[in-house]
Amino acid sequence: MDQIRRNDVHNCSSGWKLILQTRDLGMLVSIKEETFKLYTRNYNGFLWFITAFNISMDDPYAIEYYAAYLTIQGQTSRVEALRPSLQFWANIERRVFPISWSYDKIKRGITLIWSLIDRKALKRDPIFYHHIEGFIQRKDHYDPFIFKLTSAMLVIGFRLFARPGELARLKWGYVTKLRNGNIKLDLSGHKTDFFLLEKPITIDKHLENPSVCPVKLLFDYMNTVQHFKKADSPLFSLQDNIFFNTEDVSQLIKNAMFSVDSEITVSGHSLRIGATTESIIKGIPTQDIIMGTRHKDVKSLQPYQRQEALAARHLSTTLLSRDNIH
Repeated sequence: MDQIRRNDVHNCSSGWKLILQTRDLGMLVSIKEETFKLYTRNYNGFLWFITAFNISMDDPYAIEYYAAYLTIQGQTSRVEALRPSLQFWANIERRVFPISWSYDKIKRGITLIWSLIDRKALKRDPIFYHHIEGFIQRKDHYDPFIFKLTSAMLVIGFRLFARPGELARLKWGYVTKLRNGNIKLDLSGHKTDFFLLEKPITIDKHLENPSVCPVKLLFDYMNTVQHFKKADSPLFSLQDNIFFNTEDVSQLIKNAMFSVDSEITVSGHSLRIGATTESIIKGIPTQDIIMGTRHKDVKSLQPYQRQEALAARHLSTTLLSRDNIH
């Protein structure tokens, strides 16, 4: 932007070019990087489609044909962002993109087809406290480093009601040891902390059962890797000191739980689901759970509360089965 401002915009030719560049720059920075990648992927796919099937870009029904093509290919989920994707790139290219009057109805019908045929319910069981205890009791079955890494990640994730992405982005410098032996962890910038207002979270020592104490297990792991860690290093990593991504965290959690109970279906969010569910079972006030889980409001907890109420009456075990909860 500074470079553009240093140029003379009074000349009609060069000035107009700078105006167009600034306009395009404003359009590009108006969306997130992930959204830009999605829009670009959809637009490139659309360009390939109209070329392969010899359809004019000016045909108002082209978007309908492409949506139908995506449905046939089992990629109906991409239809949701199709219109804004094409409109975005049409704006970048400074042209009008024609869209048929019937497209909204076509999209609604295709979305219905997707929900009836392609969409599969996501099954993921909660990880409860006794699952983590079971993993820690099997210490001798694991590589010492992997055990320290995984056990620390499990107890910290459970205590923080953490999403896998939050565990992946934690940095070494986010951990502060307090004088009383407890620790503080900085989670600011998480999924619902848009304005970085989240205060560091205090994690207390577990005095009743030191074997599952989150402070002890975290420091056992940290003492193993502290010789190559810096403040901006990932808190949880292998010895290559490279940040995990969400899938890496989820896979570590899945591996740990498979050895404890091969019957449960685990995802990276199972820690968060289990911690939230146990909090509801123990009767912890809703507002305290909302604060701990960093949910926006009480509506976010309603699925957990509803499923727990059904499970307690043996009417549903699909998500929050209470079997074997200690």
